Amino acid sequence: MHDSISVSEIMVTDVVTASPDATATEAATLMRDEHVSSVLVVRDGAPVGIVTEGDFVTHLCERTDLGSVELADVMSSPLETITPETSIVDAVAVLRETTLEHLPVVERDGSSSDESETVIGILTTTELSYYVPHLAHRTNGFESHPPRRRIRTDTQYERDDWEFEYRGEDEMTVSVGDVARFSKKISDDDVERFAEITGDTNRLHLDEDYAAETRFGERIVHGVLANGLISAALARLPGLTIYLSQESSFLAPLSIGEQVTATCEIVADLGGAKYRIETAVTDGDGTTVLEGDAVVLIDDLPPEAALEGDTATAD
Repeated sequence: MHDSISVSEIMVTDVVTASPDATATEAATLMRDEHVSSVLVVRDGAPVGIVTEGDFVTHLCERTDLGSVELADVMSSPLETITPETSIVDAVAVLRETTLEHLPVVERDGSSSDESETVIGILTTTELSYYVPHLAHRTNGFESHPPRRRIRTDTQYERDDWEFEYRGEDEMTVSVGDVARFSKKISDDDVERFAEITGDTNRLHLDEDYAAETRFGERIVHGVLANGLISAALARLPGLTIYLSQESSFLAPLSIGEQVTATCEIVADLGGAKYRIETAVTDGDGTTVLEGDAVVLIDDLPPEAALEGDTATAD
């Protein structure tokens, strides 16, 4: 899970650097020859700025003397840096807050008031995209839509310890901005049955002593089992929901016994009754354990099912 993966495990260690008095032409040549998207500007081993492909595009539009100008005059500074111990989840948070695409990774020495930094790597959105493809900040649509309790679904039955909710503008059809949510506790029995049904008997999920020696320190829920709650939320949208695709990124481990909530928000109408949906699963503390995107087809329910579904409620 991503909050247990540190930046040091995925960062690029072969960092392309240049001094502040190097010219923009020299930096551009380095980018071309080394096949990189940025050059880190360093002085005496310490990072002082960065020049990216985007910077060159901007300055080419604004300057005619770029070929001879020094990097000190065009670099982005001060730098936003991270340490190798930073989790990739926290790195994503930094990128979201700063809208940057490159984060130098540094070792820090000295006290907080007199701290020096040494570059040991660089992390870009390219490396992160292999682990966390969904870097855009997601918003929860529950605040902006009124609840709709009478909805048509294609679920066969419900249980008293399950909770579900649908909020949208129309109880009969879906539209952009609508949100469905499903919540249940994932028990030890759920995990054991999932292992038996799927054949995924990884000891991390089943053997307490074994799991205690891993990076997680305890047994955790199968990631695909947690992802399955998204399907449960989608099934509670009005109509007959058919999965076309799902892309998920697993961000944090999920402890057994947690109350887990899947939230699905319709973010785009793709036409032909197809919709793109942003998906997320959170644990009992509200920590996002996975997020992603789904594309679904939503058909009308068969006439008899629609009549039976008119009595369904989302409490």
